[in-house]
Amino acid sequence: MKTFPDGANYRIEVSGIETPKILEAVIDEAKKQKIPIHRAIATVNGSMYWTDEQLEKLAQIAAENKVEVIICPWKLAGLVFENHNKILTDLRLTDEETNEYLSEMNRCAKIGFRGFLVWDKDLLELLDRKIRRPSDIIFKLSTFANSLNRLNFVSAVWKGANTINTANGLSLEKLAKIRSAVPERVKLDIHITFWQLALEKNKKGGLELVAKPYDRIKDAPELARICSPCYFKFEAGNPGIGVYDLSGPNWTENDLAEHKRKDVRTAAKVVRTIKKKYPDIVLSDWGPEDLRIPKMGG
Repeated sequence: MKTFPDGANYRIEVSGIETPKILEAVIDEAKKQKIPIHRAIATVNGSMYWTDEQLEKLAQIAAENKVEVIICPWKLAGLVFENHNKILTDLRLTDEETNEYLSEMNRCAKIGFRGFLVWDKDLLELLDRKIRRPSDIIFKLSTFANSLNRLNFVSAVWKGANTINTANGLSLEKLAKIRSAVPERVKLDIHITFWQLALEKNKKGGLELVAKPYDRIKDAPELARICSPCYFKFEAGNPGIGVYDLSGPNWTENDLAEHKRKDVRTAAKVVRTIKKKYPDIVLSDWGPEDLRIPKMGG
């Protein structure tokens, strides 16, 4: 069985870290639940909305608690609804948007972040050649790239992806084939809880985009066994990606902090379930050496 460098099979990832306070809440809840948090997906709404001071505070908290941070450069949440072809996967950037993305990545890297989300596959090869070397930055291919077969994964590895979100709903058999085709150094990132976007008729008979809950909690023990080494991602149901826009009128920092605490509590239940079924399946401890924990000062 393939493993992380520390011999573990799976790790825990929480998305939606939109302020330093929310990261503190996630870490606090993890300690209460007696489980580690290994990776935080931050600035999902977009790093462009954060000041240097806010990013530095986030980096400091993550460094002190040995948590890897994957930054979403520029903007992501808004792009889902603004992309030019009006589709929800395979998001593409214009030349101007690519330049803005790279500028934001460089800003965040100077502050000390060493992990970045990529949702346009064509960016991977460019980033691998122009930014990563000789640094130790890693690139995570987003769920919006919709990677769902061995060719998608092998291609992403060739282009420079270090850690890759799997498309939701893939069978255990398909995931096993993907894992066998991907080298051990590349991690699979699997949503245990998430949301699905769907078109539904509203009260007036028109169509509107809604978020529906999705989970693979019952599959978690088998996923840990088959997909090792992998990250289990927790990003629960409603209201979907719009939750990360704290400038909106109906969602506050405290709301999102509690939302993320619930994700941690769900993760703790999953960890206990895996231990009960497969005692030999190993969860990494806090702060394994290969994590890209922020380095203050870049």
